[in-house]
Amino acid sequence: MRTVICHYHIYKNSGTSFDDALTRSFGEGHLCFDGPFPYFAIDRIQLDRIICRNPGRRAFSSHQIRLPAPASLDYRVLAATFLRDPFLRVASIWRFKRAHADGTRTSELARQMDFAGWLEHALGDAQELTHVSNAQTRILGEDGTGRVLMRRAAGRMEYDLQQARANLRNVALLGRTDHYADDLARIARRLRAEGMDFSPPPPRRLNATDHATGTVEERVTALLADLPGPLAERFVAANDQDLALYDHATRLIEAEDRA
Repeated sequence: MRTVICHYHIYKNSGTSFDDALTRSFGEGHLCFDGPFPYFAIDRIQLDRIICRNPGRRAFSSHQIRLPAPASLDYRVLAATFLRDPFLRVASIWRFKRAHADGTRTSELARQMDFAGWLEHALGDAQELTHVSNAQTRILGEDGTGRVLMRRAAGRMEYDLQQARANLRNVALLGRTDHYADDLARIARRLRAEGMDFSPPPPRRLNATDHATGTVEERVTALLADLPGPLAERFVAANDQDLALYDHATRLIEAEDRA
């Protein structure tokens, strides 16, 4: 049976770097694709069609595909995705949007405000809130039908954390932006064990905006300390599900390393 990688590319989660690694390993065997608009979604049926119509491809990457992965009698999917500490991820979005005038409202606001001002605005704005509250749980929490369970509260979005956890348990190639090199090496070992020749050169961090040093905990502490106390508390409360999901991913990775 044919084995393929499906990379579920989450914005600002080192997906561009992983795409680079896939391309350097598989060349034209790696297909990157997205719809013409950022709000498009590619469901499991459409992804199945893309895989079947590209029999020579070994890896597929898109921002717009969603877990769970498609099932088939003709191929087997090794799902890949990277999570990121939610606080560092939101700060990275602000830096990226501030540096790139891409015509979005988010970019316009980021270019006008410092991080604290932008975050304060986003937590109180119905449209911008989705970028800064539990976004990874939303992206990873679909049930295969395109449905996203959602509840909106003041300064916080809530999604289906249990579904997101269940989806992650079926991700064979799981990584974290904050531990990219180590997790890429583990993914490479898993792929070689699956008979796939994945041997990229040393990893390159592409599209990166955060060049700070220190542990994840130290960087998060410094980031929150730079915010007014009440704003930092709101920021933490708005990302409780993403933090739980990140911790869940870390436990899954640690369990694989022990096996």
